[in-house]
Amino acid sequence: MLDKYAGTINTYGLSKARIMTLINECLKCNTFKWSGTYFSQIRGLAMGQRLAPALANCFMSKVEEPVLARMPQMYCRYIDDCCIVTSTQSEMDECFRILNQQSQYIKFTRETPHDGWLPYLNTKVK
Repeated sequence: MLDKYAGTINTYGLSKARIMTLINECLKCNTFKWSGTYFSQIRGLAMGQRLAPALANCFMSKVEEPVLARMPQMYCRYIDDCCIVTSTQSEMDECFRILNQQSQYIKFTRETPHDGWLPYLNTKVK
């Protein structure tokens, strides 16, 4: 993403290599406290870590690329919650299959409508 948006991201004079080094150091020191005990996060980001939203957006931007290339009728995302509208059920199934092929570390689930309403981000969409 640093390359893709090089002209629009203010790096405050830091080189791409320096930014990547800083991110890697943050990821190595990825600890959290649960029930009075400290743990080291093995994969992913600890909830509440300041870099988590930005890195989740970077990760998801790569995951969603093949689905966006299919030009669904609507695609929106908040962090890792996607809402996709397609013209057919088979196209929806294909988008779901594609999303789940992008990484072995993340698996998507999908909601089904109930009484004409589809749950999304703790709301109901009709």
